[in-house]
Amino acid sequence: MSIDKTKIRDELLPDIRSYADNTPLADENTLDCSLGINPYGFPDVVVDIVHSFDVNRLYQYPHSEEAQEAVVKYWQDYAFIEPENVVMTDGSVSALNLLVNVFAKPDAEAVMFMPTFTDMVEYSRIMGVKVQGIAMSDKNNFKEDVDRLIAAIDSNTSFVYIDNPNNPTGQFLSNAELERIVSKCEELKVYAIIDEAYADFIPREESAVMLGPKYNHMISVRTFSKGFGLAGARAGYIITNKELVKYIKKVSNPYMMNEMSRAITAAILNYDVQPVEHGTDFTIIKGALRDACGSKIIMAETDDRVPICLLRHINEEVDLQKLLMKENILTCSGSEFEPLGKNCVRLRVPTLKDAGRLIKAIRNIVSA
Repeated sequence: MSIDKTKIRDELLPDIRSYADNTPLADENTLDCSLGINPYGFPDVVVDIVHSFDVNRLYQYPHSEEAQEAVVKYWQDYAFIEPENVVMTDGSVSALNLLVNVFAKPDAEAVMFMPTFTDMVEYSRIMGVKVQGIAMSDKNNFKEDVDRLIAAIDSNTSFVYIDNPNNPTGQFLSNAELERIVSKCEELKVYAIIDEAYADFIPREESAVMLGPKYNHMISVRTFSKGFGLAGARAGYIITNKELVKYIKKVSNPYMMNEMSRAITAAILNYDVQPVEHGTDFTIIKGALRDACGSKIIMAETDDRVPICLLRHINEEVDLQKLLMKENILTCSGSEFEPLGKNCVRLRVPTLKDAGRLIKAIRNIVSA
């Protein structure tokens, strides 16, 4: 009797969602506001380092430590970090998957806000981790309720996950708020994973990395995909205590990040290019967008310095992504984020040059 392995797999695994797979492609006439990356692209230094890159480095396995050393130098005026506190990874998604692998165990439970980064939710479930989602405090603005999250953390919690700024809303918890959460985790010896994928748009002195030396059970995850515009380079890193780093390296691929990615990211950090410089533009665009939404569309709680935000149409039957597509604006459907529906979209604001097209599209929808 033959065994249907596909059927067994489908029965064991839940329905997996990932907006990376489900968001339509934009054509040349469409303004792409779906990708959560810097609309201004990558720094000019990237072109220089690619042109000068020694291709002979690709012959060997990646062993250079320049990226790791650049990370330490990048944070030296803000927090005490040594090379032994850092693990370089293939972007933050790889880092998060690695951490879930480390913390997954029988009856494991993770506490996190909802909505949050979809792939983290789904991969946790694939690994058998029970996800306890803490709903936002207000249906209209989806503000994160720190008190409710803290109350949910107990001795049975395997890890706490917070993406800060939040994906999809773009809201940002201060270090004072984060410290309340991390203190509870430290007390119970529960690790707090702070995913700072969008934090390069925020000044470094506001980063959770500042808290790291004080708390043994905190993990910072960073990426070069968002603020630095290098999603295709697959580059990121983990900062945490040295003992956990040793364990992570034992279960990790020892060759994460290819040599070109290491060279590019090291150059960017050494040149000290700052994505926060675009925050003024994002603040202007979000303000105009908020005004254009009128009474039919609500912008959730968000930090205006961060380029992503969540828009919700008050009519739950409306497919907001489709309405925007008719206006040649591509966004990420809210239905990709539990527990949101099709009346929501995650939108990444464009450049100032293209902002007029977006504002006009929103006005056309609310006036219809």
